[in-house]
Amino acid sequence: QLFAAPKIVFIEEDGIWSRPISDEEMCVSRYAPSPFSMNILGDSLIAGGTAAAWITSLVFKVNKTYPDFNGTLYDASQVPAIDRWAMTPYNKTLDVFGTVFEILDIAALPVVTYGLEFLFKNLPAYDGITVSLMYAESLMAVQAIKNFMKIFILRVRPYMYFEGYNTRAIKYHDFEFSMPSGHTMNTFMSAAFMTYTFCKYYPRSAWKIPVIATSYGLALTTAIFRMTGGSHFFTDVLTGAAIGTAIGLGIPFVHTLFTNISKSAKANGKSLSIQALPTGLQVKFFL
Repeated sequence: QLFAAPKIVFIEEDGIWSRPISDEEMCVSRYAPSPFSMNILGDSLIAGGTAAAWITSLVFKVNKTYPDFNGTLYDASQVPAIDRWAMTPYNKTLDVFGTVFEILDIAALPVVTYGLEFLFKNLPAYDGITVSLMYAESLMAVQAIKNFMKIFILRVRPYMYFEGYNTRAIKYHDFEFSMPSGHTMNTFMSAAFMTYTFCKYYPRSAWKIPVIATSYGLALTTAIFRMTGGSHFFTDVLTGAAIGTAIGLGIPFVHTLFTNISKSAKANGKSLSIQALPTGLQVKFFL
């Protein structure tokens, strides 16, 4: 049954990570149906499609021929006013800071947040796999869209209008990949994803505000560093934030629709059960 969502039964055990969990902090999946579901056909299409698009974008990026820099600085008067006000020369320190904050937002925050919930037995195994799959799909979608936009728009970065530009970017043509901001797209995807999924899994948790504030704080800080470091225009980060947010909300939302499909499949007596055992996973098909 292609439309049957997998169900994983998580067997709790006492251990070093066991702790009492209040009703307010308890994951909704521990006492009600999971807000997000995997779907064999749907996730095959999403994961396969985003992975294929990402790989294709990388092939295009490597093999495409790009215009070379002729050594003359670009004319800032040709830049639209909406972007001209935020143009700055290249700053390597701020460039590095932008990457550090990006890593914190797209890697450290999700891993620590959901990793601790799983270790404290407040995130069932099924939901741990589901949220990991959704996040992987979101990341691949962002990378594919970002790459295709960069290589076909070919917008020169702000630091190319000033002396002291990033010479390494000239060698690899990165100087003309300004639109959109990939760092900003990644971080706002992560912020939207974390906000949406955490609030669904833990609707009464006191940690909702800290998670939301931290994720969006890191995303906004990343965007600011990308502009002040001379790597992006204002509209680059604005576009990246908009697309990243749409993906970060869109892919989890689709998985809420899979929940309805799962309920329908169960009503017809057709489902897939995956049980987490100490020795591994036990898979059962009910057709």
